[in-house]
Amino acid sequence: MVAKDPQWVLPGYQVEKIADRLIQERSMPRHFARMLALRNITSMVEVEAFINPSLNDLRDPFLMTDMDIAVARLKKALSEGERIVILGDYDVDGVCGTALFIRVMTNLGIKVGYHVPNRFKEGYGVSKEGIDKAIKFGASLIISVDSGITAFEEAKYLKEKGIDFIITDHHEPQSTLPDALAAIDPKRVDCNYPFRELAGVGVMFKLLQALYSSTGMDPGDLYDELDLVALGTAADVVPLIDENRVLAKFGIERMKNTANTGLAALMEISRAVKERSSSNNIVYFLAPRLNAPGRLSNASKTVELLISENWLEALKIADEIEKENAVRREMNDLVYSEAESKIINMDPEDWDNGIVLASPNWHQGVIGIAASRIVEKYYLPTVLISLEQGIGKGSARSIKEFDICGAIGECMDILETYGGHKYAAGLSIQAEKIDDFTRRFKDIIERDLPNGIPSPSIMIDSELSLSALDDTMINFLNKLSPFGEFNPMPLFLTRNLKAVGDSRIVGNNHLKFKVTNGNIVFDAIAFNMGEYKQRVSVNEPPMDLLYNVEKNFWMGKQTIQLVVKAIR
Repeated sequence: MVAKDPQWVLPGYQVEKIADRLIQERSMPRHFARMLALRNITSMVEVEAFINPSLNDLRDPFLMTDMDIAVARLKKALSEGERIVILGDYDVDGVCGTALFIRVMTNLGIKVGYHVPNRFKEGYGVSKEGIDKAIKFGASLIISVDSGITAFEEAKYLKEKGIDFIITDHHEPQSTLPDALAAIDPKRVDCNYPFRELAGVGVMFKLLQALYSSTGMDPGDLYDELDLVALGTAADVVPLIDENRVLAKFGIERMKNTANTGLAALMEISRAVKERSSSNNIVYFLAPRLNAPGRLSNASKTVELLISENWLEALKIADEIEKENAVRREMNDLVYSEAESKIINMDPEDWDNGIVLASPNWHQGVIGIAASRIVEKYYLPTVLISLEQGIGKGSARSIKEFDICGAIGECMDILETYGGHKYAAGLSIQAEKIDDFTRRFKDIIERDLPNGIPSPSIMIDSELSLSALDDTMINFLNKLSPFGEFNPMPLFLTRNLKAVGDSRIVGNNHLKFKVTNGNIVFDAIAFNMGEYKQRVSVNEPPMDLLYNVEKNFWMGKQTIQLVVKAIR
């Protein structure tokens, strides 16, 4: 089995037509207009709104169904000194939402308890263990974050105990809702909130925004915590458009001067420099580290970091998380290597439309990351299953053309549990049923994609000359940021480039080199592409590069660098 090389796709007629219109409204380089057009920005009014968002663009939180009920109950709890417990989740979105609520309440002089489920003992979502812990704490109000919209049994249990339950979530609800006092979720069918794609931390922020506005408190105090909102939003890979873009943009700016001691400590330990915070820094430096405890031990450690006010304590926790993340990387590499070895040795009919693999050697906390890497390389819906004592815990990742969670749901009669999103899901299954699941899963793929797995493609923003890469370009890219889902980092094509000098391998198989068009020389780095070292040689023919553009900071100097994504 070989990796699938994606087709390189340049902007078509419709994009050029929109670019023409934008250039007529205001003179600009065509490659700038193409970038805007590819992001469905069709007029200068939309351009202005996109590149210059404002906190005034944040919508009225009371447009969400049940928000008035939740705020009234929260105000009562605050005024009467009730004990509140927040039930979070173990991913970055969940721990950021948990820490956000605790920090805001602490600033208001309220002590709040919290519980984050243990992935291995309790699984995902609101758990009875968490509820019992809250009861022991003496809570009369429990609030969930990033989970709860399907917590039917837990809501019933809380009602029997006489404890009010407020759900804040962003996942798809079922046709009925849990019997809670309030269920705040923009994806509710009866919710008319104009933006459905908030992250879990974003929904929690809206609850706090509503509390602040209804009590006349200074929203600036709440905005001080936007770094946590940006962190959870970018890490959860929700669309970075509309309200998410506002929250992420201002949160990342806040991160550069963060007042969050734990976040500053993690940046210190991980070398994710505050002054250069970006959505890429969050996704590639901070999110994996904040996820590591939830994958390997317990995410409470991450919450403790993000609510810490003691620098030495925060540094200690950050160092522990850094070490745990190193272990997580090693585990992930082992899972990926073994999975890829299995794939290479498969018969062709075993991988023609999907991959399902299982092993007792795989840690369930890292199989999702490995599955994502396999999808990226082979472009096939993939399920990796960790086996232990006859039970398999699986993580599934998909291609953009296939709803993997829906497919797994069709097999629910042979599963213990399942859940997730269109492109990412989890499941548990008895080991002896994995073969049956594999057959049915692949049959569903064949049914839903009767013409076979489509070839992957890469959408290129523009073909450029190296002469277009200057400070004006960097400034324009800064205005387009933060980058993420629905607003990817612009990708450029330049043809017929020659290598300058010798290339070299740095770090973990990263390739550093220089390229020229005959007039200008630029530094380039290609992550995890060491196998191209021979191709990037002065004796080789000219090459075409696909790349992002970024500012590189090294020994006090700033230069423009190409971050290479493909070489041809």
